Amino acid sequence: MTSSGEDGADFARELTLTDITLLGVGAMIGGSVFVLTGLAAGEAGPALVLAFALNGIITIFTAMTYAELGSAIPEPGGGYLWVRTALGRSQAFISGWMSWFAHAVAGSLYVLTFGSFVTLILTAYFELTLGLSDVQLQKGFAVLATAAFTYVNYRGTKETSFAENVVTILQLVVIVVVIAAGFRVAVSSPQVTISNLEPFTPNGAGGVFLAMGLTFIAFEGYEIIVQSGREVINPRENVPKAVFYSMLIVVTLYILIGIVMLGAITVTPDLIQTAQATDSIGGTTIPDLPANPAVWQVVGHLGEFGLAQAVGQLLPYGTLIILLTGILSSLAALNATTFSSSRVGYALGHDHVFPESFSRIHTENQTPYISVVLSGALIAVMAVSLPLAQVAAATDLMFLLLFLQVNYSMIKIRRELGEELTYGYLAPWFPYVPMIGIGTKLLLAVYFFNYSPLAWAIAVGWIGSGVVVFWVYSRGRIRRTEVPETRALVEERAIQERPYQVLVPIDKPENAERLVDIASAIARRNDGELLLTTIVTMPVQTPIERGGERVSEEREMLADAMQYAPDDIPAHRSVTVGRTPGRSIVDLTRRYDSDMVVLGWRGRRKRITSAMLGSTIDHVVENAPCDVIVAKTAGPVVPQSILVPTDGGPHATYAEQVGGTLASEYDADLTLLNVATSDRDDAETFVRDRRALLERVGVESETAVVSDGDVAHAIVEYAEENNVDTIVAGAAQAGLVPQTLFGDIAEDVGERFGEEVLMVRKYRFIRSAVVRWAHKWFARRPSPEGRSESFQSINAPEEDDSADSDERQN
Repeated sequence: MTSSGEDGADFARELTLTDITLLGVGAMIGGSVFVLTGLAAGEAGPALVLAFALNGIITIFTAMTYAELGSAIPEPGGGYLWVRTALGRSQAFISGWMSWFAHAVAGSLYVLTFGSFVTLILTAYFELTLGLSDVQLQKGFAVLATAAFTYVNYRGTKETSFAENVVTILQLVVIVVVIAAGFRVAVSSPQVTISNLEPFTPNGAGGVFLAMGLTFIAFEGYEIIVQSGREVINPRENVPKAVFYSMLIVVTLYILIGIVMLGAITVTPDLIQTAQATDSIGGTTIPDLPANPAVWQVVGHLGEFGLAQAVGQLLPYGTLIILLTGILSSLAALNATTFSSSRVGYALGHDHVFPESFSRIHTENQTPYISVVLSGALIAVMAVSLPLAQVAAATDLMFLLLFLQVNYSMIKIRRELGEELTYGYLAPWFPYVPMIGIGTKLLLAVYFFNYSPLAWAIAVGWIGSGVVVFWVYSRGRIRRTEVPETRALVEERAIQERPYQVLVPIDKPENAERLVDIASAIARRNDGELLLTTIVTMPVQTPIERGGERVSEEREMLADAMQYAPDDIPAHRSVTVGRTPGRSIVDLTRRYDSDMVVLGWRGRRKRITSAMLGSTIDHVVENAPCDVIVAKTAGPVVPQSILVPTDGGPHATYAEQVGGTLASEYDADLTLLNVATSDRDDAETFVRDRRALLERVGVESETAVVSDGDVAHAIVEYAEENNVDTIVAGAAQAGLVPQTLFGDIAEDVGERFGEEVLMVRKYRFIRSAVVRWAHKWFARRPSPEGRSESFQSINAPEEDDSADSDERQN
């Protein structure tokens, strides 16, 4: 067990796999199965069963996203933390703001269920009113339940998990007994069951979609599971397991409950009379029953009491049993949502967007006690003041919007941070799983407007108020209390500064000399300077300012690298701390307006992960607003023979310039090579024209043409036969959906050639932005075998020479 002070960030790890599975089950079954099934049956009819099944199917895609991110970043805050990591501060605040409100409103649903069921038992079975109206009793018991479970959460996770386990196990036992009794009736009277389930979709597909939207809150318990990650034993393994175990249990039980509730009971005069006399707390207008109502119409009219009255036909004292179980279930769900809401509040406070008090940890109980108390107060206020059904609908809507953000965040986190994180679970079929999650949640959210325009109004109003809070309060607090995501810990600049700058990130001492040599040659050619940096990476959960603890060894490595900078080139150095190397390098290029980045590469493409050359290189090449050179080099090299394969495209032309610069710097031989896949005479003419262009700027070169269908093989073979020691290859002229970062040809050459290979990419603002977007969403990643099936000819014609020319001018 860990211990923490008043403002500490550590919780005690006491929750087991069973604890958090039951936590999720309790949240998903909770009051929802007893309250919302009746309301939803009135919208979908017997197709309520289909609505439950479809909700389970569309939810599993987001559940996989939560399982992956919950195993990789098992921290309080869940979706808020992930959105912050992927999408930035403003988007993260809105997600946290919605999540905090949504969990609290869900809690108000559960406490009102508790109050309603307790009131019905007291008035119907014991004729006790305590001198109060039904509404006053309902609200009063709701406030008492909120206070009790706020205290339970205040006391700590041990007491919380014990109470949760007891309540959840009791409700599961009762639900299983009810299902067994219902199936006993259905088997003995199959014709009644079949009759009750016909017509299956009385309100059509629209009724099914409305029921899905109304009951979606019942399937968000996995979001609560990931909130507990920091308090779970072995969270990387247990959090994903709990997500899937709880989903399997809950979806199965909901489908079976739907079948029992609508298929195993009979419409009787007493049931109709009870339905007509029922005063639902839902806050919605229920249409009058027809002359000969179907089962689903009666159950829908009963509202939150629909299941309880239905079970009264299946078991002796069945209604009372369900009411008592509903009380237990609503308390279990209240406990889970109070737990989760307080953890979201903690994350917002710890992240400096809420007051600091939200992040304080109790010295004995190891709980974020102020966040717990304030979340409980929010639940109580909404339970007393807001119409239940409409706010519950708004809660569904905000969970849908939150899940949209989380699914998109998963795509960005996997692509940009994949190698920096340790996963206990990886969702399959990336990125299609989160994309399906986005599409299904968006469609359901839009269609939900048909059920409750007021829900959209409440959601938009809450989100709008969150925007105001962020800009008026949180944004300024962030600036006052937190350091930037990328920060220079040690910065030493030369006296002289020049208009052209080459940024050289150093990560290994053995390749520092060669990277500095390459960068120096480019800088000298452009009357430029060098900026050498090393990146200290800090996990997303660790304050960025703690990077200063590791500055000494990085500073020493930079000092060693500085000795390789020639005297005539001004050189600066900076030890930088950031979340990931790739992002930090891109931030530096923007901050210092760098013109080029020179990166080292190990010379092997990725085979399994979604990264191509490595997550750092991938991110820099795709996002840096400057030219990029990726160098595969084994250490110090003095080139004697430089080969530049060229097709005349903008990247190849830039490769010619880089090759010419290095040839002049080292007095090396330079050869321009074209691989002819069709007319050899045209290729001969082409390379002679390219040589003439270099001669105009004082660079001498030779030319060569070889014919081969495998361009990369031809380049490597020519280099090996002619004792070439350095190849400078430009990125391929790809379409808007590139296969790889530099193209198969350049990357294949980099892997196959045993000596030095420089892959260069010329930055072009408009085209780079479009290609970057297409690349993130649609590019085909290397297969496990490591190769794409197609090749591009290196002397392929330009896609649009005039467009490229205009872009360069712009």
